[in-house]
This record gives sequence, structure tokens and C-alpha cells, in this order.
Amino acid sequence: MRSTIVGGAMLPHAPQFFTLPDTEDKQVIQAVRDVAAKIEARLRELKPDLWIIFSNDHAEQFFHHVSPPFTIHVGGEAKGHFAGHDFHWQIPSSTGFELVRELYRQGFDPAFTSTARIDYAIGIPLTHIGLTDPVLPIYVNAYL
Repeated sequence: MRSTIVGGAMLPHAPQFFTLPDTEDKQVIQAVRDVAAKIEARLRELKPDLWIIFSNDHAEQFFHHVSPPFTIHVGGEAKGHFAGHDFHWQIPSSTGFELVRELYRQGFDPAFTSTARIDYAIGIPLTHIGLTDPVLPIYVNAYL
């Protein structure tokens, strides 16, 4: 497996971007959306073969069953729902499995899943940039 990272970005995933409580500063929310649009344009100019998103899990799906440091989504699709927004992205399964195998060969021991849900930590940033292309989610254990 040979690859080159062509770009990257960090975007916020605060639930308030979708729930829009009255206490939120609407100008700040719009500023974030404007910056996200610029980030999307710059990333698309790079013409990536694959979009990878790293995100914490919020202890929503791995907490009671298993607590891996990293989990790679290898299912054919990923779905989720938050604050009236439905999330759905295709997952390049063969690439996900190849990444898992390559990491094993290099002495790492990542977990993998075919059923993990997409929560707002992934859904909000990908919605901000308007991504509809397939994406490879990698969950990071940031809580346990």
C-alpha cells in the first residue's frame, strides 16, 4: 500500500452547529460555515483519491463492548443521525481492510468495524464541507 497525504484540515464538531440554541452567536456559526466552505474548496482542488476522517467516538459505541485506541471503519457504508440530520457515506471497504492489514504488518494492532455509526463528530464536519464522496472513518479513543 503506497500513499501520499495531499492535504488535511481540522474542523469543529460542536453539536450547537446543528441544534442552534438561542444562546449561540449566529455570527460565529456563520463564520465557521464560511471557513468550512473555503476549506472544502481547497481540499477539492487537491483531487484526493480518498477522504479520511479521524474522529473521537464520544464513548457512544465502543465504551461498553470494547475500548480500542483506533478503529477503522471497513463496512460498505456508514450511517447515523443527529439533531434532524441523517448521515450516510459510502465506505471504501477494500481500502479500509488493506489499511488494517498494512498496519498489522507494521506491528500495530488496530480494531476494525463494519457497523459503527456516524455521530455528530463526523457528521458535522463532513456536512460543513458538503462532502458526499466516499470517506474512510477512523475512530480515535479519546475518552477511555
